[in-house]
Amino acid sequence: MMVVVQHSREFVPSLHLGSAAVDVFFILSSFLLTWLFMKKSMKLLAQGAGFRTWVFTLLDYFQKRFFRVYPLFAVTAIVLHFLSFENQHRYFIVHKPNQVELYETLTFEYEHRYHVFWTLPLEIEYHFIIPVFVLVILRMRRYWWVGAVPLFGWIVHEGWTLVRNSHTPLSLHLHTFMLGSLAAVVFVKIDLWIKKTGFKFRLWHTVLLRAVEYLLIALMLSVLFRGLLFDWVMANPAPPPEGFPFISVYVASILVIEIIHPSCVSTMFEWSLFRFWGKISFSIYLLHTFVVKYPAISHQPSYFNRLFARLFLVIALATASYYAIEYPSQLMAQRISRFLAAQEKKSSGGLGKFACMEKINRRMQSTTVEVK
Repeated sequence: MMVVVQHSREFVPSLHLGSAAVDVFFILSSFLLTWLFMKKSMKLLAQGAGFRTWVFTLLDYFQKRFFRVYPLFAVTAIVLHFLSFENQHRYFIVHKPNQVELYETLTFEYEHRYHVFWTLPLEIEYHFIIPVFVLVILRMRRYWWVGAVPLFGWIVHEGWTLVRNSHTPLSLHLHTFMLGSLAAVVFVKIDLWIKKTGFKFRLWHTVLLRAVEYLLIALMLSVLFRGLLFDWVMANPAPPPEGFPFISVYVASILVIEIIHPSCVSTMFEWSLFRFWGKISFSIYLLHTFVVKYPAISHQPSYFNRLFARLFLVIALATASYYAIEYPSQLMAQRISRFLAAQEKKSSGGLGKFACMEKINRRMQSTTVEVK
């Protein structure tokens, strides 16, 4: 919804609320995917899973990512391809006639990442990094922090020094994705420690944790709105951002704190309306421009007419898109997951029987030799 607000240009567009929302999305996406893959990998390592099991696990991981993102993008790209140039320019800022080549758009060619399409190839590229990152962390075992500390330092340095804007390659946003993955690792390690030691939060623990969390929230809002604590208490020590504001550290820290020890902050976002918006958020992100830039709405003289028309129509369009495209795609991914799981069990079962027969044959051969 913050992206919708940004593109409607109704509320202080210079604040870059849309770019902040993109960073939050990058962090949440990388956090969740790293967390899930790390749990699965820890289970497989504990079981001593073989090569074939890992292959099936990776296939399942990638096909889920494909069906989560690509079908709706493909439909949107096809619709965009067949629009008139006037509508292409209005809704997706296409600058030249006949510029939207379908193949180049569907394959994420750099010059064909129109409007909101630019974030999708970045996310897909990072999906390939997550398994490598997780396996490296798990192989480091108890020394995972040896890599985590310098990684965090690099993330902060990149966030303070890099000038980031939209329609830029993954290299300029990699530290944001990495921070989400690092936050997932920290959470998993803390959660394991809490379960192992039986740690219980006492009152003073909670008070201290909430003080840190609310300070982080205040700092995040100060960076985002360019004031607050930086006007009331002290000047911002970081240089003024020329592109995206750097709020990733605050977002990731608040996320870890809320999952470990939830408060009213997470309870607020568990409101059914916010949860529903989260479910249809990808459709909102890709399709909102068809509503926001629609002339019959954008030319309304009344601010509140534009506001409520955009709000209701964006939600209606995104809901229809979710149930027509996203939800069936997720069901397809679930069917493929069950198929891969069944194939993996068949393969492992066959290999298990073969191994047992080999052991029996060796024992029989050794017994025969002893008898002779």
